[in-house]
Amino acid sequence: DEWTSHCASIFLDFCILAIVCGFVLLVLLIADRFPYGMVCLFAVFHPLWLLALKLMCYGEKDTRTFVSWLSGPLFFISIVIGVAWTAWVFSDPDNQWNIVARMVAAERTGCEPNYENYPECRKEPGSEETCFYVEKSEGKEVLIFPEGCDQSCTNVYNDCLNGFILWVGPVLISMTTFFLSFFCTFLRTEGAREKDVLNFGAVWIFILFAIWVTTSLAGTAAGVTAALAALTLASFVASAMFVAVSFSKEERSKNAAAVFERVREKYGKHLDVARGLFVVTCAPIVLLYFGFSMTNQFIRRIGIFPCSSQPPGEEGDIFTTRTRKQVNVMKSWDRAKVYTNAIYWGIAFMILQVLVANLTVVFLSWMIEKMAGFGLAAVTAIMCGVGAMMFLLPPVPGVPVYLTLGIVLPAQGHETLGWTGSILYSTGVGLVLKLFSSALQQKGIGQNLSHYVKVRQFVGINSTLMKAMRLVLGKDGLSIPKVSILIGGPDWPTSVLCGIMRLSLLQIILGTIPVVFLIFPTCLSGALLYMASLETDTGNPEFPWAGTVSAITASLTAVVQFSSMIIAIYYLEQTANKRAADIEAIPDDREVKEADDKAAHLKMCYRDATQWDVVPLAAKLLLQTSLGCIITSSYMVQLFSNYCFTPHSLTDSIDDNLEGNISNLFLPLGWVSVGLFCISMILVYLFERWGQQKAHKLANGIVFSASPGETSIDAFSAAEPLLGGFEEAIPASDI
Repeated sequence: DEWTSHCASIFLDFCILAIVCGFVLLVLLIADRFPYGMVCLFAVFHPLWLLALKLMCYGEKDTRTFVSWLSGPLFFISIVIGVAWTAWVFSDPDNQWNIVARMVAAERTGCEPNYENYPECRKEPGSEETCFYVEKSEGKEVLIFPEGCDQSCTNVYNDCLNGFILWVGPVLISMTTFFLSFFCTFLRTEGAREKDVLNFGAVWIFILFAIWVTTSLAGTAAGVTAALAALTLASFVASAMFVAVSFSKEERSKNAAAVFERVREKYGKHLDVARGLFVVTCAPIVLLYFGFSMTNQFIRRIGIFPCSSQPPGEEGDIFTTRTRKQVNVMKSWDRAKVYTNAIYWGIAFMILQVLVANLTVVFLSWMIEKMAGFGLAAVTAIMCGVGAMMFLLPPVPGVPVYLTLGIVLPAQGHETLGWTGSILYSTGVGLVLKLFSSALQQKGIGQNLSHYVKVRQFVGINSTLMKAMRLVLGKDGLSIPKVSILIGGPDWPTSVLCGIMRLSLLQIILGTIPVVFLIFPTCLSGALLYMASLETDTGNPEFPWAGTVSAITASLTAVVQFSSMIIAIYYLEQTANKRAADIEAIPDDREVKEADDKAAHLKMCYRDATQWDVVPLAAKLLLQTSLGCIITSSYMVQLFSNYCFTPHSLTDSIDDNLEGNISNLFLPLGWVSVGLFCISMILVYLFERWGQQKAHKLANGIVFSASPGETSIDAFSAAEPLLGGFEEAIPASDI
């Protein structure tokens, strides 16, 4: 705000240009290790190019009007790119993604083979060339494996994703363009700018579900998991830029205040949960932002640049005025609660990404390997038993089970049933398994748990969300809202909640049957994965097109699951808003309401006992260390996954890929991340135990010391200033 002079404006523009160029250069330099950075560059520069086009050709038009024009053209371009890519892929077998194409792409993009686990795959001792090579035979490229060299040697390029990015790049561009067109439609109507921002935020809730979907798709060996994560981030950045530039500076401030006030009124009780998510995901960015603010203030103070002077009122402050206001807002939060929620978000992420995504794949790959010599009937029986047990585990999604069915059943049944028949057979088994498991979860677990008041209290049986779910799921027959919740929601929690709400089993089973539209492409992906692993006597793939179609069907699986989640969220929100009277008419669970009333006082005592100014230094260090550990662990797993875990897919052998030892799945950095994760859980548990003890003392009126520097005083006297709010500034040393 203070850079208003001509000199300051030029210097600011120069700094922005330098930062942008530095960012682009960094992405280009690390593209060999992080090829998805190129997708992010496209997502950022695509809207910038369109805005530059607006300035050159439509300078007199309002930005919001111009952006609203782009919806149709961008949608058309995305469809054209997708159709053209599909036609290109199937026009020539050499354009399809298979093991031959992967090896050719790895060599052409300069990937270095990793011989650590495959020393015998060198052409000669000490040579960096592989023992296999590609040559043209009868008009097509084939792999040649000399004596002593087999197809397992292609694993030396397992870490190379550059070729896959080049091959699937048009699809990512098409999807990013599609998302841009989708957000441009928000700006077609006049006068609904606040609603546009709210819609933007509501739709992008699916980012939270990206973790679930990428976890579900782990083990496809098609690069879909990483591509989906990159696409989510890239599309979000692009659409956020479009929405941001459609408002003036004054409009952004006004709409932000209006949106926040509306969110506070509607979701005030859950804001600390959202703040926790913000902390665990954005803490490094916030710290970097604070660093820039301090640097800015330091430059102003020493007066290096005459065009940058320190504004009145900022003397002696290490932050700028704007940053100081933001710091004060964060300090006004219930920091103990926000930090605790942030830690739980991180723990959930680590459980899904480590325990579910990786260990589930390893277990299922072991099952596939052990069942290779069994008959179809025996494999079906074993998979039904194992699948039912896995469905009974809360964090395990159904997609890995369907993928495994698609691999093992066609592998054993294609000789008798044919490929088409065996894929349909695996789909039928998957559907029966899903319906049986849903019934078991609903009746065997959920309905039995419904007898416990604490369970009903924990799930929030009297909340608006649960009552809206009851209205949607309790309706007889099939409906889009009902089906989307039953298909898009996490398997175990959704079925168990149906049992806790004591819904009709027959109607829930009926509403779950359309899950076949998720099971079929997933089983097809599994079958294609198996077909892509088959080789001829020469070591070349028997079905060279299978890898390509597997990537497409795995993407279709993600689309079905994503769409179901988005639709479920939309209809739950619509039900909560438009059927408020019906929701109010649903009577509260009296026992739960009484339990909530009894727990309210203890919760308030816990809140008072954990207010940041009365928390002793040792307890603060426990919570802050726990938070730091989980943030570090989550970032390590997300950004450096290849350095934390050995890549392992459902079709890999534990003996070959992990040397027969499951612990080899974890690389040294992976063990560090798991260790930090465990430390974080222990520390947050210790903090909560301390808080609960203090809360019980407050609830019972027992004297305790409110803070390290205070003497023991009456508990109610200590709580009195806390109950009035926490508006006053907290010393910077307490941050």
